[in-house]
Amino acid sequence: MKNTPCLLLVLALTALMNPIFAQTDVALLADLAEENKAAVEALVLYPSETRLAILEATKHPEVLIKMQNMREKTSAAFRTLIEDFPRSTQDVFYDLSRYPGLTESLVSQRNDPAALRKSLEILPEAKRVDAYGVVHRQMATLAKIRDLNQTTQRAFDRLVDGYPIPAKQAFEQLLGLPEVIDLLNEDLRFTILVGETYLDNPSWVIQKTDSLNLAVARAHAEELENWKTSLENDPAAKAELESAAREYAAENGYDERDYYSDDLYNDGNYDRRDNDIRVHHYYEPYPYWYGYPWWDPYPRWYPYPWWWDWGYRFHPYGPVVIVYLPSYHFTQWYFRHPHHHQHYNHLSTHFVNHYYGHRNSGTTISMGVREWQNQNRAVVSDDFLADKGRLPERLKEYSRFEQSRKDFNVKNPQRQVTQEEFLDKNTKKYPEIQRSRVVAKKEIQREDQIKQEKRSDWAPSKAPATPEPAPTPKAERPRVPAPAQKVPRTDRPEAAPVPKTDRPPRVSDPKIPKTEKPVTRESVQRPQTRPDEAKDYNRQKWEERKPRQQTQPRNPAPASRPANPPKTAPKPQKSRGGG
Repeated sequence: MKNTPCLLLVLALTALMNPIFAQTDVALLADLAEENKAAVEALVLYPSETRLAILEATKHPEVLIKMQNMREKTSAAFRTLIEDFPRSTQDVFYDLSRYPGLTESLVSQRNDPAALRKSLEILPEAKRVDAYGVVHRQMATLAKIRDLNQTTQRAFDRLVDGYPIPAKQAFEQLLGLPEVIDLLNEDLRFTILVGETYLDNPSWVIQKTDSLNLAVARAHAEELENWKTSLENDPAAKAELESAAREYAAENGYDERDYYSDDLYNDGNYDRRDNDIRVHHYYEPYPYWYGYPWWDPYPRWYPYPWWWDWGYRFHPYGPVVIVYLPSYHFTQWYFRHPHHHQHYNHLSTHFVNHYYGHRNSGTTISMGVREWQNQNRAVVSDDFLADKGRLPERLKEYSRFEQSRKDFNVKNPQRQVTQEEFLDKNTKKYPEIQRSRVVAKKEIQREDQIKQEKRSDWAPSKAPATPEPAPTPKAERPRVPAPAQKVPRTDRPEAAPVPKTDRPPRVSDPKIPKTEKPVTRESVQRPQTRPDEAKDYNRQKWEERKPRQQTQPRNPAPASRPANPPKTAPKPQKSRGGG
């Protein structure tokens, strides 16, 4: 699960309770840690050996930074090698890179077709024929990738050379979990805090993370079962989820054939795979050094099937089986389009009700709904969402309100209006939104007060202000006499005034008094600089170094969203790729 803020929050939250810290330090750091609550739940769900590797890595954040810098260069080099090929061929190269040692094996067996086919059996059966064709035709490029692999490995070995053996082993292990390295690098402040806490009291931190792992795993399992059961008991919402999933697929250019030829899950034994999905981090990801395919719409380190985004297993010959919660990106996409609350009203209501049952969860639905409310906080109050009886009609009214506002802004690009401005002109038309705005203002004030009270746990309170005397009016201020000008002496020849010239005087000029500091060419010609000029220059250089991630859909010409998406799922068509 990839979330927007990402860091070892749970480690930080528990570590902040450590009695070795002063109480004010604990409160201050807890304020910081709360901002990243959801992301770390994914990290503590990893096995104990992985959690130990994560903790060991946090002790050496400089290595993480250097690895990220290396990744920028190696991923660019890999893409340069394959970018001239068609997308399907690039996809094969990305797939081959996922299996350690496979590229080297294929290059060494270049003259043995039987051996090549044998090595490619590690791939899903549906992909082996295409992969063999690419390997046979593009062996020269494959050899270049082999060389890049070796260069990268040598550079990494040099990077960790000199560090303790546990640190080397930890970073080597985390290379197999590239999403973890990304999470640790996204907020190095917390990574450093966790590392320092682990250094101070390692056994205490390990004990806390072990118990937290169990608690989070149980909470997630309970939430998943609740989601499955509630959808089974709400067939209208379940049917709308299918329709919304097809709209999502069409908008992103996905083809139904993608659902049947996925890499990890379509082996004909769904019952066995259902349990494996929960521990998907055991499967081979795209390599950290080269990254995931550049055309994917968001970070996708594992080649999940596309139905993973909406959380149910897609199969043309069987019923819809809920496997997991819809992904964060699917939930975010769903709430980004206000028309969904009108067309899929049962599903929207189901999402919000699930959120209210698991508000403290860091899972995908809770994050998606919470972010949507925060983005619309001026008009969407807690009370607006909490009333289950009135919620369906309220969501429909919100849909009409927001869609009308967006239509107005499209027609009036020079007069863009905010939600509150639009509501001021249409108060009677949207009574539920108006009522919600009034309540939201009170809720925001109460939330601000709570934040202030929390801040007082660590921030020193104000001292009573002693009145300061009023400033003296300028007219009454005593005049300070100007310093007397020194009259140059004329009884000595060296004191004679120096005549003006059009060029800077030279150090050797006999007209410059020897007691003064020589005027150099550098001091005369160097222009004055702003204090923040160096910072701006460095920022500019950093922006130039950032890779530009393109987010083109898999299909260059994706199907457009229908004006009125169906409320029930169309009958699935038979896959051309086989079931």
